[in-house]
Amino acid sequence: MEDMQKKPEQEQEQERYVERPMWQVWGARVGLVVFLLFVVYQIISIAGGGV
Repeated sequence: MEDMQKKPEQEQEQERYVERPMWQVWGARVGLVVFLLFVVYQIISIAGGGV
């Protein structure tokens, strides 16, 4: 029963969402584009008989 009484207190103590810095957001976007270009290159390379 004690656990049930502590839950509302724990919910109030949770920190609010803090947005990520813009450099992290853009870094992730650039990293994703580079990764996807690499995957496309690999697929084309395999389809072309390998290089």
